[in-house]
Amino acid sequence: MFTGLIEETGVIEKREGQKDGISFTIRAQRVLTDLKEGDSISINGACQTVMEIRNRTFTVFSIPETLRVTHFASLKTGDEVNLERPLAVGERLGGHFVQGHVEGTGEIQSIEKGDNHWRVAIHYPSPYIIPKGSIAVDGISLTVQKIDGPLFWVELIPETLKRTNARRWELGYRPNIETDYFVKVIHHLLGERYFSK
Repeated sequence: MFTGLIEETGVIEKREGQKDGISFTIRAQRVLTDLKEGDSISINGACQTVMEIRNRTFTVFSIPETLRVTHFASLKTGDEVNLERPLAVGERLGGHFVQGHVEGTGEIQSIEKGDNHWRVAIHYPSPYIIPKGSIAVDGISLTVQKIDGPLFWVELIPETLKRTNARRWELGYRPNIETDYFVKVIHHLLGERYFSK
């Protein structure tokens, strides 16, 4: 379980395709302070398992299902990725509950850059996105400002732009999306009758 508050960005140092997936070696700093082999880590919002730690890098292996629902298949050496260690019991929860179970990728349709924030429209049709609800975009906990059909809008504050890979987003970029777990549970329990009204 994660919070969607990104701790740092790492850089992909090595990508190695294998017959049953892709391994990624990522250079990082802060997350390595207590990271151990076998630990979970959120990479652009997708929960992955640390296989090896060596020389200020860690390595994960992405299986076919991960490659199918995320944008990991398009990641390359030199790409910057958002990193977050799992939530520790007793810590403050500043974002929202993020499982690291990416559902798919959206597509950035517009970016309005203001003096102190960006307003971003993302195409991702889903019944689980609600106004003022939470959503994880590339693992970043954000608030849905507005919905119009298959589009939803989020706003990025200076701290988010400084700490995450969002500052590199551009039109057509396909971020990983995880909608709010609690909305999904309510939808499942109440069914389409309630959500289709």
